[in-house]
Amino acid sequence: MLAFLWLTPLKFMKKMISRRNMLLGLTATAGGLAGLGAFKTFNEPGASQPDIIKKEGLSEPTGQMTYRINKNSSDKVSLLGFGCMRYPVMPGEKSPRSPNINEREAQALIDYAFAHGVNYFDTAWGYHNGASQIFTGSALKRYPRDKFFLATKMPSYLKPSLAQAKEIFATQLRNCQVEYFDYYLLHTLSTVANYQETYEREGVLDYLLEEKKQGRIRNLGWSFHGDAPMLEYVLSRDIPWDFGMIQINYHDLWHKYEPNPNIKRNTPEPAPVPWMFEKMVASGLPLIIMEPLLGGRLARLNHKAVNILQSARPQDSAAAWAFRYVAGLPNILTILSGMTYMEHLQENLQTFSPFEPLSAAEEDVLKKSLQAFINTDNIRCTTCGYCMPCPYGVDIPAVFRHHNNCLDDDLVPRGVRSAEYEEARHAYLASLARKVPELATASHCTGCGQCLPKCPQFIDIPKEMAALGKLIHGLREV
Repeated sequence: MLAFLWLTPLKFMKKMISRRNMLLGLTATAGGLAGLGAFKTFNEPGASQPDIIKKEGLSEPTGQMTYRINKNSSDKVSLLGFGCMRYPVMPGEKSPRSPNINEREAQALIDYAFAHGVNYFDTAWGYHNGASQIFTGSALKRYPRDKFFLATKMPSYLKPSLAQAKEIFATQLRNCQVEYFDYYLLHTLSTVANYQETYEREGVLDYLLEEKKQGRIRNLGWSFHGDAPMLEYVLSRDIPWDFGMIQINYHDLWHKYEPNPNIKRNTPEPAPVPWMFEKMVASGLPLIIMEPLLGGRLARLNHKAVNILQSARPQDSAAAWAFRYVAGLPNILTILSGMTYMEHLQENLQTFSPFEPLSAAEEDVLKKSLQAFINTDNIRCTTCGYCMPCPYGVDIPAVFRHHNNCLDDDLVPRGVRSAEYEEARHAYLASLARKVPELATASHCTGCGQCLPKCPQFIDIPKEMAALGKLIHGLREV
């Protein structure tokens, strides 16, 4: 079994769909900008890099990157971190999670980010079905090892034995072409039982602590996707954690999201986000932030929500507002963004070079925008792909992404027949035909429910697919 695991990593990785739980937001937290002084902030220009691939029409960031100091290690970390989960893939690839990374474009992104001050790069065992670690190591090899911070993770969801964990770690070092990891995480902590099984009874945590003593891990922490007892437990352990990674965004902190109580899940109720964030701040641990844009949903709001933001700051995107909110929260060390396109990278660099916190008035504007966003019928999908593969071939993330985008653009037909209805009907169906192959559309969902326990956002996927299938059938029958 172990030999098969390492001789055919990409095939094996396809079976590694995580059952992790992302966090659910309940209520707003007070003092959004309180505690900003937990980190000393530095603004510095990025390093020079002459062979950056530039694209015509893109604006060059002119400011200075903002840095934060990790109080536990004195690392000076860029406030914008590069998430290596969503590299560009080769033309023709059906999935953005494909291992067939477009290395030329991805290298250009890495080089441009490094040239403009980004020095934190976050990969993992399962990203791009195993290819992310290999490419990331190769891409960073051209830079001095002491000029960047590289993070990767022990795949807790595999429940590895001690022997397997040792082989995983050794493989990661080889794949990333490094002798040590600056930041190493226990990935996707979910329940106390799972944690105890892998990290205590199997001795994997003791092994990782020994690797830290030997210098092959510089900072040891974890990413959290679990229930309240799990967070209480990990924070109560007498372990010298150096940092924690959590999912935080203004949507999850301010909006009470209720999962469907009728969904049967194999996982317990996740910890409420405001409570979780309060516990993390009280712990004093430096925080690495994932999903600040909720899988991109907060970067692409509907027209009404966008208009509210642009009335206050016409030059800023919805993504910039979301990043500025999160960066103003206490104890934030770095904020990860999976940047697939150069345009996204440049825009994000401008947001963090330098970082400007939201004012109290701007926070009120953002709350009004959120209300306009959540009052639509959007599906809370982050296109993470953990629900995949569907046994019947439905591309669940693509179907939901198409519908949400049409909602944002007011292209979902509503009400009685009219010229506007016909225009929206044509646009919706034409876009669907371009974005989702016919055999992967909602109508091919059988309602088997295999995706339900895998969705970290608690979406009733079969119910949503049935509704979309009915909508599409009605539009085609007109």
